[in-house]
Amino acid sequence: MNTEIPNGYMKNSRGDLVLIENIKPIDLLKDQAAIALTKQAIDIHTALVKFKRMALDDIQELIKTAAEKYDLKLGGDKGNITITSFDGRYKIQRTFADQISFGLELEAAKELFLRYLDEVTAGTDGEIRALIDGAFRTTNNGSLRTADLLRLLKYDIKHPDWVRACEALKDSISVDGKTVYITVQERINDSDHYRSIPLSIAAVGGGYDR
Repeated sequence: MNTEIPNGYMKNSRGDLVLIENIKPIDLLKDQAAIALTKQAIDIHTALVKFKRMALDDIQELIKTAAEKYDLKLGGDKGNITITSFDGRYKIQRTFADQISFGLELEAAKELFLRYLDEVTAGTDGEIRALIDGAFRTTNNGSLRTADLLRLLKYDIKHPDWVRACEALKDSISVDGKTVYITVQERINDSDHYRSIPLSIAAVGGGYDR
């Protein structure tokens, strides 16, 4: 239940009322910055959600129109589709990707991969060891590195422990659904290469070197 904060007071993180005159100036500045930036971030997030929904609706309407009016099937069997402007300058892509999670078998896979490394230490390719170590190392937020784990399955290694490890890894995989992505690309000058227009705050640039 929200209670009105009296004039001249601010509520701290514990829910206590504190006289503003007793709050350090630097803490007041941090409070102002945190609130202002968060409000802007919420607005940007809302705009991105709106853009994604609009883009998906527009693409779906285009697919429907092509089928009904021109008897054309746009996109691949998985629903992925690329739409290019007439001059080839812009490309919009809708792609679907499986949402993958890993079960308890992943621990068995890890043990078997490590056993493989122990048994062939002398002749082990340093790249393979690094790939295994990296694949099972979680991200900063504790998430598994899905792409790195799946990459291990691409190596054609005949050692029994490696084969069993890959079997355990495959058994650990479950597909929980699909995620749809919208990517926007712009042609680089008059070349055949395109650059993505980042829609992620981590990729937009504009930062500074540390």
